[in-house]
Amino acid sequence: MSSGTANFGRIDFDDLQWERRRYRPGASYAQSKLANLMFTRQLAAHADAYGWPLLSTAAHPGFTRTNLQTAGRELGPDRPSLTSRLAAVGRLLPSQGVEPGAEPLLYAATGPEAAQGAYYGPTGRFQLVGPAGPARITRRALDPAANARLWTASERLTGVRLADCAAAAPHGTAGRRPTA
Repeated sequence: MSSGTANFGRIDFDDLQWERRRYRPGASYAQSKLANLMFTRQLAAHADAYGWPLLSTAAHPGFTRTNLQTAGRELGPDRPSLTSRLAAVGRLLPSQGVEPGAEPLLYAATGPEAAQGAYYGPTGRFQLVGPAGPARITRRALDPAANARLWTASERLTGVRLADCAAAAPHGTAGRRPTA
């Protein structure tokens, strides 16, 4: 699951976990949503290369009315956050309920026309509301070298390597090398 906020994301490969720079919640959120798109694209590339029968897609809900905008990171009523104060300004933007906001995610997961590595979201005003359909992928997530670099950094940080998982894969794919 991504967000339109991914358009504002930047991946700092020298400080992926915000350990050396001052933490900024909005920038961190945008980075995480960009990373979601990059992983979607990279997983799609791996699935194709290994011949895996899986579909890797991404989606965003548009501007969906939930408590995330009002509660922010506090998720409680104690003190209004900057996020909740900015949400008041957001009331000027078109928004939609939770049910239509879930449609792009459902389409990405089950739509008969959902495509490998594609991104889906609302297609109405400002791509914040409306029926689900293809969404524009920010150019930062269309860079195969950056996507692969983020994937490799994640393998290093987690200690889990795709090559190890691929070797143990069922359905006759064990040990199969990527074709691309």
